[in-house]
Amino acid sequence: MPSDPRTASGVCADKGIWSPPLKPWQTGGTGAGQIPASVSQEYAWPPATISNGGAVTKLPSYTPTGTVATLPPPTFSVSSGGSVTTMNAGNGWQNPSDTAGEMVGIATCNYLDPWIGPSAAPPSPLCNSGSAARAVGRAIITPAPKVS
Repeated sequence: MPSDPRTASGVCADKGIWSPPLKPWQTGGTGAGQIPASVSQEYAWPPATISNGGAVTKLPSYTPTGTVATLPPPTFSVSSGGSVTTMNAGNGWQNPSDTAGEMVGIATCNYLDPWIGPSAAPPSPLCNSGSAARAVGRAIITPAPKVS
């Protein structure tokens, strides 16, 4: 990419890598969210090891057992005929069906300090035996948004 935008015209030309129309599986239709078994087997989750990281079970991870932080909604009061009624505006959480906890550290794991940069030595041991393994979940596909 040229450093002078005035000379950039035509540099990022259309190379014809996309040919419409989009297939149904690309827009949430038939076949969307389906992963072929061959791909799931080749790219298993969680991986048994990570390059330059070792066994996944020995790496610090997080567990969804914390309390989700929400902002309290405002309090509304309505006065009518000399009495004041306070309206219930909920608890600050939009979806009551979403009960997943906040991701928090595991007590038996040591975590890297995110503010010291990549040159610091990691704490040792990172996790006691089996600590990280219980927090690793299964990858899921988020459903496509509903179009109304």
